[in-house]
Amino acid sequence: AMGCQFASMNFTRNKFMLVNDGRFRENGNTGYVLKPEYLCSDSLGDLDDAMGCHRPRKVTIRILSGFCLPKSMDTKPGMQKRTINPFVVVTMYDGSPASLLPPPTFSSGVVKGNGLNPIWNEREAASFTCLNPALGIVSFAVYDHDDVSKKDLFIGGAAVPVRCMREGYRCVSLFDSNNSRSGAMKFSSLFVKVRFVSSCRAWRR
Repeated sequence: AMGCQFASMNFTRNKFMLVNDGRFRENGNTGYVLKPEYLCSDSLGDLDDAMGCHRPRKVTIRILSGFCLPKSMDTKPGMQKRTINPFVVVTMYDGSPASLLPPPTFSSGVVKGNGLNPIWNEREAASFTCLNPALGIVSFAVYDHDDVSKKDLFIGGAAVPVRCMREGYRCVSLFDSNNSRSGAMKFSSLFVKVRFVSSCRAWRR
């Protein structure tokens, strides 16, 4: 039907809602996010050129440490006294049709029994090539590995647009499964090192 319509949304908290939330953090969650330039052009021409696929951006992210990581909201009542075993999963969500499916991911090692100030500082780092920097988003998710149940419980996460990332040492504020930074999650964060690798096809800002 013509006219103004309402569409219901199922706001189930999952990794895809985390990525959606990251898109609107580009402007501080204060309103609309502008479209990429290629979507505002009258003549798109070659799709890959319009989407920036001829200028990929290679990013390397090294997980160094964490701070004040609380227990997961999914922790069972009988397991509240145990210390957590955190690890980090980094995922690159690329808006290019040529990107890999499923999206590439990197998992850090598990730090046993330390949620206050876990230190990873591993030699291996997350390395991704973003074919569409205008739409690409990097997701950080922290899990608690339960040795008893062999399950990974979600602690907190964050999503950052690629074009908003800057090189150097950065703190990534984490949000719980309810997209909140209150209570135990108020000071939770990751300390990472971001580096953009230049190549004949990549570009830097």
